[in-house]
Amino acid sequence: MSAPLYSFQLPAALLGNLSLRKVIIPTSHSLYRAPEPSPSDQLALTTQSSTTPRDSLSPAGAFTCTLTGAAFNDLAGLREHYKTDWYKYNVKLRLQGKPTGVSEDEFNALVEGLSSISGSDSSDSASSASDAESTSSSTNAVSRLLQKQKLARKPAAIAGAEEDELDPAALSGPRSAVIWFEAHDHAPGTQFGVYRAILPEAGTGKKREEGDEVVQELRRIQVPEVIKGVAPDRPRQWTLLMFGGGHFAGMVVSLVPRMVSKGKGKEKDREVVVIQKKTFHRYTTRRKQGGSQGANDNAKGKASSMGAQIRRHNEDALRDEVQELLVSWTADINASELVFLRCSKTNYKTFFGYDKAPLDKKDPRIRGFSFPTKRPTLNELVRAFTELTRVKTSHLTADALALLDASYLSSITPLAVPTPPPPKLSLAPKPFVPKLSKAEELDRDRWTRLVDMVRKGKTDAVAAFLDKYGPELEQPGGTWGALPEWMDESRTAPTLLHVASAADQPEVVRWLLVEKRADPTLEASVIAHRAPPPPPPLALSEGPLLAITSSSTSPPPPPTPTRSMTPYELAPSRATRNVFRLLTTSNPDWWDWTGTGPAGCRVPSGLTEDQEESREQKTRDRRGKMREKLKEREGVREERERAEKEEQERIEKAEKERIEEELRRKGGSRIEKKGPQRLGGGPPRAIVNREMNEAGLTDEQRMRVQREQRARAAEARFGK
Repeated sequence: MSAPLYSFQLPAALLGNLSLRKVIIPTSHSLYRAPEPSPSDQLALTTQSSTTPRDSLSPAGAFTCTLTGAAFNDLAGLREHYKTDWYKYNVKLRLQGKPTGVSEDEFNALVEGLSSISGSDSSDSASSASDAESTSSSTNAVSRLLQKQKLARKPAAIAGAEEDELDPAALSGPRSAVIWFEAHDHAPGTQFGVYRAILPEAGTGKKREEGDEVVQELRRIQVPEVIKGVAPDRPRQWTLLMFGGGHFAGMVVSLVPRMVSKGKGKEKDREVVVIQKKTFHRYTTRRKQGGSQGANDNAKGKASSMGAQIRRHNEDALRDEVQELLVSWTADINASELVFLRCSKTNYKTFFGYDKAPLDKKDPRIRGFSFPTKRPTLNELVRAFTELTRVKTSHLTADALALLDASYLSSITPLAVPTPPPPKLSLAPKPFVPKLSKAEELDRDRWTRLVDMVRKGKTDAVAAFLDKYGPELEQPGGTWGALPEWMDESRTAPTLLHVASAADQPEVVRWLLVEKRADPTLEASVIAHRAPPPPPPLALSEGPLLAITSSSTSPPPPPTPTRSMTPYELAPSRATRNVFRLLTTSNPDWWDWTGTGPAGCRVPSGLTEDQEESREQKTRDRRGKMREKLKEREGVREERERAEKEEQERIEKAEKERIEEELRRKGGSRIEKKGPQRLGGGPPRAIVNREMNEAGLTDEQRMRVQREQRARAAEARFGK
């Protein structure tokens, strides 16, 4: 079987041994119908599912939803509940005669499971009416959820109403574009494929033929070989039409090929017999934007440009030409067994619905091409006809076929409906969040702004803010500058002075201590940093029981220690700490600066301005000496590099003099090579062209430059 097989002239031995290949679905597969619960069980399930959320999960209230069991304190809450997806989902379940009372947690779990499964376009007749009534009020989540459940129930709906077994035709395998046959006695291990569309009955899609019916139909469409000088009993022909992008190609081809000899002693080949053929082409497609002019007019309105008018005129002319051609081919189209048509829905008016149209939309002979096609041309029509009528062959082993069948069975296995997790009943009460008044909200906003300005070191802004809102922010009977308890900062920095000192703002600290006499003796609780204790040693034994026992008997970890720190101890830099030390010396009677008790500031020692100036002067002197040392090192390094450079130049000069002296003694002279030595000078032409290309010059610009160069060279030669 080296030569390709023709679907309408199969060998008699092969044709008599063909059998349809089927995918056998075992009775244990989940596609078979599961036993349905009895009406009493359904009633009990409905009662249990409808009462459980109402009794155990719904809070008490004056207004209760009888469908979901949700309770509300007022009528407005109940009305808002009627607008939720949860209520709409239960309504649709009730309309379909299914158990209702799905709780809110169960509904949310079902919606979260909609990650990758989408709805199906098909639906059963029992629920189509109810779906149409409630589609306008249901949201996307509810629709997708119902479609998902419908897909899960679809295999059970295939079964008959009174039979326990499924329809064999419904479980005979996938309905693909190619029907595969086997011939175990004639060609074992080989599979033969024929396009379903070439079969008049099995290719319509209305009647599902399987088994021997398909084989019998394939045998009926066979045509005898043409004998020279003998005309066939009746014409066997197809009509193939393609239309799109301003191109049309049509052909009426005979199913009885012409046998052509390719030489003496060689087998004859089949040649396609074309009865009618015609192509048209007009400019109707927008070149850069793509799409036809008519589609663009429907989407954006009619354009008034000259190109749009030309394309619009060409579309009408092309449609008239195709319709006139089809009318002239009426006899051939009516005599055709099948009509293969490729066009978009927007171009249906070209083939259907006009006066004397030979084709009708409901004509069972009309087929589509079951494979991708290219631009409509006669060659493409011949290729499509050859593809449709050529038998596909494959050589798969029994193991490979078994793997393909298993893969198909796993792909059609219906997904199980996800069971929602049980609702989590939280026994811990929700934290109480007090509702603030406008005055309290304003007070909190002012405190937040003040702390932010202190942290950023804006002394003038802090002074102006406190002059304006200071009396309102003061707490009666409390310390000045103490932060309110609702602020998170009050745990580690109880006052504004602590905040400024921890933020390393010495100017704000000085202003608070001098102008506002902030108390530096107040302490803040800070978590002390300590290394974690080592883990307790475990006994050398086996099994997890000993590990659990040793960990359970170990002593509990000690509580995290805290350490009280004053504003001075919170200061991270010397500049901020020096503010406290300077005030210790200048104003010793204000506070117990050096005290370490509860009323002490814990400043180690005082500091005068002279001492501070002396320390800064020492620092400046030390830095100056370091800069001088760096300059000296830099000068020594530069002097060493200069000496090395002079020595190198001296050596090179001496070597040059030696070479010149040697050449002079030998009677020659030194020729220094500077660049390429070419006749006429200048770089090679290839280098010049490459430089021009790298400069971004086009071919026309480069030719203009070269003409200018040649003109200048000619002028130089003639001495102009």
